[in-house]
Formats: sequence, structure tokens, C-alpha cells
Amino acid sequence: MDSLTQIVLGAACGEAVAGKKMGNRAMLWGAIGGTIPDLDVFASFFSDEITSTSFHRGFMHSFLFAALAPWILAWLAQKFYGENIHRKRHYKAAAMATWLIFYLVAAAGINFIPVMLGEGWSVYIMLPTILLGARFAWRLWLDYWQRDQSVVDTSFRTWVALFFWSIFTHPILDCFTSWGTQILQPFSDLRVQWCTVSVVDPIATLPFLILLAVASRFAMGNRLRAVWNWIGLTWFCGYLLCYTTWHKAVATDIFHQSFHAKNIDYGRLYTNPTIFNNIAWTGISEGDTAYYYGIYSFNDREPIVSRVSTIPKNHELLRHIPAEDRALHFLRWFSDGYYNVIPYHGDTLQVNDLRFGLMGDSLVGNNYIFPFLLFKNKQGEWDVKVNNRNQRNLEANKRSFAQLWKRITGSQ
Repeated sequence: MDSLTQIVLGAACGEAVAGKKMGNRAMLWGAIGGTIPDLDVFASFFSDEITSTSFHRGFMHSFLFAALAPWILAWLAQKFYGENIHRKRHYKAAAMATWLIFYLVAAAGINFIPVMLGEGWSVYIMLPTILLGARFAWRLWLDYWQRDQSVVDTSFRTWVALFFWSIFTHPILDCFTSWGTQILQPFSDLRVQWCTVSVVDPIATLPFLILLAVASRFAMGNRLRAVWNWIGLTWFCGYLLCYTTWHKAVATDIFHQSFHAKNIDYGRLYTNPTIFNNIAWTGISEGDTAYYYGIYSFNDREPIVSRVSTIPKNHELLRHIPAEDRALHFLRWFSDGYYNVIPYHGDTLQVNDLRFGLMGDSLVGNNYIFPFLLFKNKQGEWDVKVNNRNQRNLEANKRSFAQLWKRITGSQ
């Protein structure tokens, strides 16, 4: 899921484990633990597209990593506080700069959401984020820079428990989304993907964040601190385990009924919520020679998928590539077999991962959300890279998001 949600979940786990002993420091270190598995994205700076994409949500998202990493991190944390590094000015300056940069990136992402939905910049979002950012910077200055940090004396066992739960819950949460999480690495490259929640879902995250912020305002020994934190955890877990799984079951059943009503013969079906919500769902079913794609919203007037797009497989375009070829094996593995092929340029082919759907509710031009280019590199070997040159322009994308927003809100 998105980094903010993982940070909030990690912080809540840290608070649940060590809030009584460490106060807000437990939230801070839990947030760091919840972020660590996603550091595997930096593999893209040191490896090719296939290796880095395969590594993301790989070993660092596995149960084995969650079992081993906490022991190392606990030792480092005790050393960090034992040598009073946290009280040195150069460290405090670097930490403040890091948190401010993170806030600016998060605020920019939040403000860009209405732009992608075709609504333009919203003063109702921009103004609160500016005011909140100013308060955040002011509190950092008063409560962190100018205040001498207290000594931290926490047992090694507590540190291990804190890091374990903040790291272990990260891949579990990712399993609820698409993409796939290799929780059994290095013993298996099976990618678990339950696809019940979007990678960004404000309804799941924002109440959780607010409740955690309320908990942080109470003193370390105050019972209400734990109460508010557990209310937040209950909300988040209830939303994931009950609301989103129920929605998936209902949406999947509606896709089955709709495809059968249109006499579409298919073998398997993949359903997934669209971005930012759990109301509008996409469905992709696989036939012998084509896939069938549609969108259903719980705010539609009738429980039926009214528009279905037929997407030819064109798998025969790959017949000249050896079945054991590394690039072809990666594409089939990563897409879980939900892919189609279209000519791109010369020998280069575009292979589209259909699990992520289309930019809109129908096939219009080359509006695939997750396209790969399959091409021959300088060594004459087949290789893969994400096609970042989407043929649709920003205005077309904004119109598609605006249409999706209408489906979510029920105004269309």
C-alpha cells in the first residue's frame, strides 16, 4: 500500500508494543520499521528493470525478513541511544530536514489528487496542508531542536518486538492490494494478492491517521493513549477485513452475473478496486482469444456491468520468442498471465498488464495503465522496460479520472 498508510500502521504497532515505555518515540520507530520493507525500491538504481521489479515486494517483504531484521535493528537502536547520538545537533538537523522533506512530498501528493480527478487545484485542500505544515515545522523547532532529548533505556526484547510487528504487518497489508507480495521468499516466488483494497485509499488511512494523532497528544502513562491507538487499529483492521472483503465478494459476483448475461465464455476472473476508493471496481475475465474488461460502481443505478470491452490477447505475436526466455518468463509471472500484446515499433512489442486495467471504463486507443515494452537490447537479447511514454496526454488522463470520479460518487 502507499507509504503513508504503511507509516501509520507501523507507528500504531510501535505504540501498541512500547507506547507505555517510550511514548511518541515508539510511534516514530514503528513508523521507521513500517517503512523499511519498501526500501527495496532503491534496487532500481543498481539493477535492470526485470531484476528491480521482481525484487520489489520480494525478500524484504517476506516473513523470513520480518523474523531476522528486528534483531539487527534492535541492536542498532540500543547502540544509537546508548551513545547518545540522538542528542547531537548534527543528527537533529538531519532528522528535521528529513521529516520536512517527507511532509512536503506527502502534501504535494495529496494536493495533486483533485488535479488528477479533473477538478484542478483545491484551496480547501491546499490551505489546510500549508497551515498544518507550518504548525509541524514550528513544533519540530520548539519540541525537538530547542529541547534536550531525554535518555532512552528500553530493553532489547522490547526493541525486537517493536520492529517485528511494524515490519511483519507491512507485507500482510500489501497482500490486500494488487501487484503481489512474495511473502515466502526465498523459498518460493509465489505472489500473494488478495486485491480487496486500492494501493491508496483515503477512507482507510485518514481516520487511522487522525486517531493516531489524537493518541500521541496524551502523556506516556495515560490510559487514553492506548485507547485511541486501539480504536484506530480496530477501524483500520475492520475496514480491511470486513468492508473491503465484503465489497470484493459482491463485486466479483456481479461481474460473474454480468459476463454470463452477455454470453461471454471465460475461464477465470480478476477483480480489483480502482484507485483512491473501494466503490468502483474493475473486472477482467479471460477467454480463449480475448479478455473482457468492465467497471462496476456500487453507486451505479443497477447491479450490472453495462459496458464491457473486448481486448484481443494477440499472444501469437510472442511465438517467435523462446518460452524459457528471461524477459518473457518475467512478463507472464508478473502479470499472473493477464496480459495482451500489441505491436509498438519494429521488433518492439507492447505487453500490457491487464490486472491494473485501463485509463477509463473502455478501451480507447492505447489507454493501458501498466504497459511494458518488450525489445531487443544492445546484446541482442530480449529485455523489458515500463513504457512511460503513454500515448494519451495529460488532458485525456484527467478526463478519464473525472469520469471515474463520477462513477465513484454516483453522479454518472
